[in-house]
Amino acid sequence: MMTSPIINLKKAAERKLSTLSPSIPTAYEGFEFIAPSSMYLRTQFVIQLPDDPTIGSNYYRERILFQVFICDELNKGTVGAYAVAESIRSLFSKGMTMQESTNNIYVLNTPQISGSMVTNSRLIIPVMINLVVEVFE
Repeated sequence: MMTSPIINLKKAAERKLSTLSPSIPTAYEGFEFIAPSSMYLRTQFVIQLPDDPTIGSNYYRERILFQVFICDELNKGTVGAYAVAESIRSLFSKGMTMQESTNNIYVLNTPQISGSMVTNSRLIIPVMINLVVEVFE
C-alpha cells in the first residue's frame, strides 16, 4: 500500500522544523501539549486544492500550507518572536527540497511572515510555508 503523500509531507515538514536551533517546544497537530509560560510553536497544515495538470493520468501535485505560529510572552516586545520567525523562514528557504518515502517535497516561494497579533495572553506571529509534493501513482 502506498503511503499518503499528505502524511509524507507532514512527516518531512515536522522533522525539518524539529531541527530549528535553538530548540523551541512545539505543539504538533493531534498531540496533547501543555503550553509553557515561555515561547513555544504551534503547527497547522492546511490542505489546498491539488494541481492536476495534464502531464499524465497518474500525476498531480498536493499543495499544503504549513503554518507555524510563534507564541511568545507578552510585554517583551516583538524582536525575539520575529527573530524566530526569520529562523523558520531560513529553515524552509525558497528552493529547498525534502524527500519522504517516494515523494519529493518543494518550497517554491519564500515563506511569509505575517504581522504580530495578541490573543489571550500571547503574542502570535504566523509563518506561512507553501509546500508542494509531487505524486506519481
